[in-house]
Amino acid sequence: MSLLEQDEPEYPEDKNPEVVKAYELFRQNNSTTKLLVLSSIDKTIVDSVKDLALAKHMLEELKELYGKQNRYAHHQLVSLLHSTKLTPGTPVIDHVMKLKILFQELETLGTTHQLEYKTDVILDSLPWDIYGSFIINFNMNKISVELLELGNTL
Repeated sequence: MSLLEQDEPEYPEDKNPEVVKAYELFRQNNSTTKLLVLSSIDKTIVDSVKDLALAKHMLEELKELYGKQNRYAHHQLVSLLHSTKLTPGTPVIDHVMKLKILFQELETLGTTHQLEYKTDVILDSLPWDIYGSFIINFNMNKISVELLELGNTL
């Protein structure tokens, strides 16, 4: 079992040399791991974990802190992705690349989408009065192309 999976053992009352040695080894490994964790994280968040007794608890706290930040970043990306519309004067290929980058950023956070969904989001971001007939033709012919090719086709 890993140090990061176990709780601190009870202090050995019976003075058995093997039990005492195992306890001391746990304490030493925990202390070393805590120092490694503290030296590898940003100084702005050290205070939030430095007083925790076990390295296991430090990592759990860091996961919770960063998990919330990832959730917020994910929400922001999804909101931006669905609110982005082609602005007049912007080349459509630049617009498609912008949305493609947003999808890639979501993938770095662990969220993947099928090509069909990505295509639908991009087509939905285009002004209907200009691209409506293209979108109808694209969907009726069940065309499936990569996003870069979609941008070039548009």
